[in-house]
Amino acid sequence: MKGVLPIKGASAASGREKKARKELENVLNQYFGYSGFRGKQLEAIEAVLSGRDCFCLMPTGGGKSMCYQIPALVRTGIVLVISPLIGEWTRQFSENQVASLKNKGIPAEFLSSTQTSHTKQTIHEDLDSGKPSLKLLYVTPELVATPGFMAKLKKLYHRGLLGLIAIDEAHCISTWGHDFRPSYRKLSSLRKQFPDIPLLALTATAVPKVQKDVISSLCLQNPVILRASFNRPNIFYEVRYKDLLDDVYSDISNLLKSSGNVCSIIYCLERAACDDLSMHLSQQGVSSAAYHAGLNSKVRSSVLDDWLSSRTQVVVATVAFGMESGRAGRDQQPSRSVLYYGLDDRRRMEFILRNTKTKKSQSSSSSNELSEKALVDFSQIVDYCESSSCRRKKIIESFGEKVQPTLCQRSCDACKHPNLVSSHLEELHRAPNCRFNKISPVFQSSLVNPAHLDTEFWNREDEASISAEDISDSDDGNEVVSNMAISKIPSNAVLDAKFKALERAENAYYQGKGQTKQQGGGLVDKKSISQALRDACWKRLLDALGQAKLRLGNLPCDEAASATHLETECFKKYEKVGKTFYNSQIAATVRWLSSATSNQMHDRFHTLIDQATDHGVSRSPDIVSTY
Repeated sequence: MKGVLPIKGASAASGREKKARKELENVLNQYFGYSGFRGKQLEAIEAVLSGRDCFCLMPTGGGKSMCYQIPALVRTGIVLVISPLIGEWTRQFSENQVASLKNKGIPAEFLSSTQTSHTKQTIHEDLDSGKPSLKLLYVTPELVATPGFMAKLKKLYHRGLLGLIAIDEAHCISTWGHDFRPSYRKLSSLRKQFPDIPLLALTATAVPKVQKDVISSLCLQNPVILRASFNRPNIFYEVRYKDLLDDVYSDISNLLKSSGNVCSIIYCLERAACDDLSMHLSQQGVSSAAYHAGLNSKVRSSVLDDWLSSRTQVVVATVAFGMESGRAGRDQQPSRSVLYYGLDDRRRMEFILRNTKTKKSQSSSSSNELSEKALVDFSQIVDYCESSSCRRKKIIESFGEKVQPTLCQRSCDACKHPNLVSSHLEELHRAPNCRFNKISPVFQSSLVNPAHLDTEFWNREDEASISAEDISDSDDGNEVVSNMAISKIPSNAVLDAKFKALERAENAYYQGKGQTKQQGGGLVDKKSISQALRDACWKRLLDALGQAKLRLGNLPCDEAASATHLETECFKKYEKVGKTFYNSQIAATVRWLSSATSNQMHDRFHTLIDQATDHGVSRSPDIVSTY
């Protein structure tokens, strides 16, 4: 009986595959110094090299860029990389990535409206040459949509010089994605214009519905679909409850100091909080800088450069910096993601989202559906914060991935310290300010609709008057606020109206509800305004006044007395309410000081000025310690 003969064709094919993979690994090692591919990288590379379309879902830090950089090195033609500019961060990240590729001997360029005329001309001349030297060209979706650039791409295509089109942040094409961008919708024409060029769609965030929408919108033809695990084992996840902390700023400062001189990002929801917290950290000896849309591009670029080069340890930023916990640990080193959660933050966001849902339900079913999605997404975040179960499991399951019970390995606070987390949640639920089943009507009693004003937690100016290639706050919450925006009001008028509306709303609310429940004649300790907190806030106000003096050249009255006057105002208004509103009002006052004119300062402190004129004295900051 004859034995089974080997299939020579299959054996030869297997041999060719091994040889091809070995060659790819050699290229990887030669240019990037890695010994092997990670996750789904090799499968994605092989798919596009074989001419297949590919949808690749990888977590942040999973090495998506390698999926198009390696093909650029092993095949003829130019690889076009389409990526959105979400503020200075992504702009400089793209520029740094291009610079890094050039240092490795890989011809790459970044082309956008932000480039100098000379740089753009040099790139265009290379593209028009008989044999372009470029291997990788990074562009924005806005540029691809222009007739002039599309004509240039067609010329490259007909000359056989367009090898691959990679679409980074592909979730931006889906209206169901958290970061929908209309400019991405125009990329649907790429398949029609370049029918035999493989398309590679890459994203780090896409639930099944978004994935389906991306594939359909880009007209991907029988694509290879690759999904890497979203588990980031090197990140420790933790939630800290602001309502249970004496001073959030001090807690953040202590956290940074205890972690050593590590590179860090702190995200805030409002510009003034960025400035205030950055100032506080600097005073505590932590090298930090604020980053937000209120700073000019030169300052933002300088801050980012200092941070990337380790001259600055901490960047305190708005979502203009790209808000992702996944930014931690991209170097595969142990990292931490700490979320500071407050009940007032939750109630304000609930109010904004539900108010928007009510408005959109009257416009169209699709708008109402998106509003419903925003509420569902928000409820997932609340559940992440207010649950005692594994944080890692919740994050991974939100992407539709099944999770084994043993996956976490005590790498989140809920798994490492379950009793402590449960205790904190019980204490949070007992807090007198907690009303989980309804939204606090703190804004509803106001004569001014708060949806038409900048709140302490959201700054609509981050979205206003910004080009498609400038800073863009791109999460659902900001889109909601942007849709609710009214005609731009002069900044001083906005600030004045904001103060008055907030004060009226809060006063009406607490008059209607009565005094906060007390224990032993005073607020629960965790909610009371401690003397240490008052001293710290007085110092913050004093520093803000010092900055105002530098800006204006002089102040109408003594800085220390003015700080005492402002702190006393805040304390008297919110003594019975507790530290949450007190802290919020202090932060709002610091922001007012950063933009107030000399006349506004004079009006605010006229009583204090009159006292100083009549008696030749000013109140000592020691008065703060008498309360």
